[in-house]
Amino acid sequence: MTCNSMLQWRNDNFSAIKKVLNRAMHFLLVSLMVFSMGLIASCGGDDDDDFSNSGTNLSISDIQGSWIATSATFTAPEFIDILAEGATVTLVIQSNGRFTFTILMPGEAPEVTTGKLGFDGEFLAVRFDDDPDEASFFISLVNNILTLRGQTELDLDGNGMEDFGILELIMERD
Repeated sequence: MTCNSMLQWRNDNFSAIKKVLNRAMHFLLVSLMVFSMGLIASCGGDDDDDFSNSGTNLSISDIQGSWIATSATFTAPEFIDILAEGATVTLVIQSNGRFTFTILMPGEAPEVTTGKLGFDGEFLAVRFDDDPDEASFFISLVNNILTLRGQTELDLDGNGMEDFGILELIMERD
């Protein structure tokens, strides 16, 4: 092979490789743009759109109404029997999934939490109005007894700082 033919061969192959690389880069850029646009679209809009009104076994219509706790415990890391402390715990669920959760300790101002409920399969998804992160609770409803169990933050000692722990509620319709 002569020097000129080797140069020609290299230039021809270089051009072909350059075309393949340009096409691959174009494909990657277009794919990245499409993925980015999808990500931006999924992050925008109304956050309530991702809530389902029905789960695997229950729906909002099954649990809407007023509930009062017959058992309420919080473990963070010590075990606290909230009702044994003299508290009253209530939960009011509206037909649109909005809720108001209230803990009333004797001699203290009520601790009121609001937000939106929905379902993720067999779990109850909860978005608190004062915290954009979603929490997930185990939920069951048997013979008009509602049981909820999940990780959350509460300020039960009234020091202004919320403690992270596991809340378990057993409730009856009020």
